[in-house]
Amino acid sequence: MKRLNLFLCAAALTSASFAQTAALNPGTVSYTIQQDGKDLGTASYTIQNAPNKYILTSNGKMTESKFSYAFSNTQKVDTSLNLIAAQLSGVVNGKAVSFGLKSDPTGRQFKLDISANGQQEQNAIDRDLNTVMLTDLDPAGYMLLAQVAMRSPSNSWALIPKENGFLVPVKFSPKPDTQGRLNGQPVHVRYTSAAISSQNAITIELFYSTDGKLLEADLPEQNFYVIRDGFKLTNRPKAPAPPHGEAPPPESQQQGPPTAATQ
Repeated sequence: MKRLNLFLCAAALTSASFAQTAALNPGTVSYTIQQDGKDLGTASYTIQNAPNKYILTSNGKMTESKFSYAFSNTQKVDTSLNLIAAQLSGVVNGKAVSFGLKSDPTGRQFKLDISANGQQEQNAIDRDLNTVMLTDLDPAGYMLLAQVAMRSPSNSWALIPKENGFLVPVKFSPKPDTQGRLNGQPVHVRYTSAAISSQNAITIELFYSTDGKLLEADLPEQNFYVIRDGFKLTNRPKAPAPPHGEAPPPESQQQGPPTAATQ
């Protein structure tokens, strides 16, 4: 089975993780999934406190013409938001898929268990700081990505739960702050563009509060918008072009959300 080794500094996970400890507030936040101004589905996440970690449960569902997608994801992250374990299950056009991961005893790798198309597979990938599991249209992943963006790390990574699972680099580009309204009240909005992968990169436009609460995540190349209920951008910035001017391959655009596995 193919492994993608990025020679990450996994040993750093056992040392002082980040300069400051992140803090997530317990509770549930709900979002609407839109395309071309049309509501296609809903998603939400719930944060729970646990000893020395947070438990994030998220779920969503959407229907687009002949395409249907639903997911349920449970992630465990430590108090510095390092990913510890996750269990993702999904249904793509009526076919069930699952994707599980957990840290190995050394803390240097993630062990992956994938079930799709009636087959069970295992894989292993390196583990590093600033790694976010990005399930399609999962607001929990986008919220964690915004939290990482606020730290301006020199290196960060996205764990993509498709095929056998793989890591790709993330490049953050801070953009000018903007304004919006949340439940009718004005709110200051921070804006960061995240380029996912260095080849055929796609961008995720992250709009979030000053304390990292996700307000909106836009996927312009796929024409999806995940918008917090009650939120509206006052002036929507024009999304930047993907790095090198590259868009996703046509088959990726046609498939929409997950192709192989979602935890």
